[in-house]
Amino acid sequence: MTLCPKCQTKLDTDSIFCTNCGFRVGYNENPQKVIKIGRGKDNDIVVENQYVSKEHAIIKIFTNSIVIEDLNSTNGTFINGKKISSSSIKETDEIILGKNYILDIRKVLHKDNRIKTPIEITNKNIITIGRSQDNDIVLDNIKVSRHHAKLERIGNDWFIEDLGSANKTYINSKPVKRIKINSNDVITIGGIPLLLENLFKSKREISGDVTLTAKNLSFIVDDKTIIDNISLTIYPGEFVGLIGPSGAGKTSLMLMMNGIVKPTNGDVFINSQSIFSNFDSFKGQIGYVPQDDIIHRELKVKESLEYTAKLRINNYTDTEIEPQVNRVIKTLNLSDATDTLIGSPEKKGISGGQRKRVNLGQELLTEPSILFLDEPTSGLDPKTDMDVMKLLKSIADRGKIVILTTHNITEENFNILTHLVVLTKGGKLAYFGPANEAVKYFQVDKPYEIFDKLNEKPTDFWQSKYKNSNYYKDYVESRQSEKIKQLPNREKYNSQRREIDLKQFFTLSSRYLKIKLRDRISTLILLLQAPLIAFLISLVFSNQEGKVSALFVLTIAAIWLGCSNAAREIVSEQSIYKRERMVFLKIPSYILSKVFILSILCLIQSIILSFITISSLELKSGFVELTLFLFLVSLSSLMIGLFVSSFVKTNEAAMGLMPIILIPQVILGGLISKFADMSEFIKILAGFMISRWAFEGALIIEFGESNNYIINSIGFNPDNLPLDLTIIVLFIIIFYLLVVFSLKKKDIQ
Repeated sequence: MTLCPKCQTKLDTDSIFCTNCGFRVGYNENPQKVIKIGRGKDNDIVVENQYVSKEHAIIKIFTNSIVIEDLNSTNGTFINGKKISSSSIKETDEIILGKNYILDIRKVLHKDNRIKTPIEITNKNIITIGRSQDNDIVLDNIKVSRHHAKLERIGNDWFIEDLGSANKTYINSKPVKRIKINSNDVITIGGIPLLLENLFKSKREISGDVTLTAKNLSFIVDDKTIIDNISLTIYPGEFVGLIGPSGAGKTSLMLMMNGIVKPTNGDVFINSQSIFSNFDSFKGQIGYVPQDDIIHRELKVKESLEYTAKLRINNYTDTEIEPQVNRVIKTLNLSDATDTLIGSPEKKGISGGQRKRVNLGQELLTEPSILFLDEPTSGLDPKTDMDVMKLLKSIADRGKIVILTTHNITEENFNILTHLVVLTKGGKLAYFGPANEAVKYFQVDKPYEIFDKLNEKPTDFWQSKYKNSNYYKDYVESRQSEKIKQLPNREKYNSQRREIDLKQFFTLSSRYLKIKLRDRISTLILLLQAPLIAFLISLVFSNQEGKVSALFVLTIAAIWLGCSNAAREIVSEQSIYKRERMVFLKIPSYILSKVFILSILCLIQSIILSFITISSLELKSGFVELTLFLFLVSLSSLMIGLFVSSFVKTNEAAMGLMPIILIPQVILGGLISKFADMSEFIKILAGFMISRWAFEGALIIEFGESNNYIINSIGFNPDNLPLDLTIIVLFIIIFYLLVVFSLKKKDIQ
């Protein structure tokens, strides 16, 4: 028998590990490799996490075993929830350093000699940065490209060059191709702010944890104070609840902290950089899950996540995206619902709780460091509520910041939350500190009694009480003095490119086509309109004079079909658009994906209109010629419909505007009141109608070679077909630009 030197447990003489504490008793074999882990820059694995010690632990790799030893760290090392001093480990074990940093032992062991003898990268003239393990500095982040950027030394100067990365390299908030830098510049790669001097101190790998700081935030609307001078600093791994009575400004504070709403005064920082001055560089680093389920109900669970991943993770191939989607599905416990339609209350699909998780999954795909959620458990039963809260806590435990607003003020939730923000009416900060100490601070027995307590005294009392408390010193003043090293203010730079992104275009088009095909009733109604209109034209019009009227009705029908096809297509998914626009969605890709799919519908309708009317009315117009002309007219009115859909706020408003658009087209088209009989002023007004040019073009196509008299009698010119086509194309271009302008106005920046 022998004794374990750590815990004195009796062991067999040939024991290698203690059965009680896991300490390695026998060291007859020298380790093949030793890996040092800690916050200090001389470690093999550098972990930038405040709860990890400078020299936290070492991993020793033997022939048949792996051992981890804690180096007397401040916050300890945990294996599967148990604190250890030394223990053998397996690849399936959960290893936590400090309070919240999860060490993935599989990455340590299997990533192409990831852990090598430390190299002093400052001895090199070229230093590569990226996600791939053949870089000098590895940023293992989904938003970082395999080979993202490189640092190059020329003489005594350093230059940084972006290597064509998907999400760009930013220096002091501006995207760069190649630029000279100095030690004070902030390099942002994959949403992670890094100082040049820290990169030089790094040996191999950087884990970029972020801290969120709100400094002196105020929000005033029409002389009414919504948020009153609030300062907060939130660390990685903290799960923060934001509560307060109605009108306390909870949502306003959240929208300012995630960069959606700009404060009247104050600023919000990720590490040392302002969100509002550097919003583009932090896209993908901040996730926001609104209260409503903002997802396409016609898609299946996995389809929805796959499309979102393809839109947001530009630097991954489809084969790389699938494992990421599967990981999110597994994390959210949605494996049983992957091939189920999301559905809605009207159309049966997944449950309400599952829809909440899919909504959350859209943000988890990009692995944001900061996650905001507005009432994520509203409308859920108590068990599902608790399941969602535990899921969010597990996300925070991985070193993420999770902030949510909630009205479910229970002891169970307070025990899950790590910290709590309490606002009073008028947006005043009444408390920020540990969640489990809030009841004691407000001197109540139950969490929900905090609201009653707030009503007992004026809001200024609670604001003053908190500022004079130790909690304010510990959780506001001391945190800000530790973390905020504000850089000089720089001019805001908007790097959002306007050109079309082909990958986004094809992804959006594929998703939109699938949605339209699954919405069978609505699509069928749109398709049936064309044959119904064509048959009515055939029944009513027959003689020579009737052909003129038939051609006029055909052009009006093409205008109507184009407008009605598009009038609801943007407004019906405006929440989804805003959410995706926050993360890399390009406006041209979005608009043209709509135009592409809807133009197919317009072409089918034009073919039906031409085929039925030509055969029944014995029109002389060529089938292809008339079809293409009607298609062009329909396409121009399609752009009008998209423009209407881009600025209205409801489907009802969009459809309500359709008669206002269509009636002038009918009156000023040139038939009901002949164009020749119109005054000069009315002719000018008619020039702004698609129908005036479309009717003239249709008459020329039908009668241009045989009966110019009919065209002249209406007041049109038989030689104007090129002009008609040019102006119709101009309508398409002008209204496309108007849609772009309208959507740009919706931007948060």
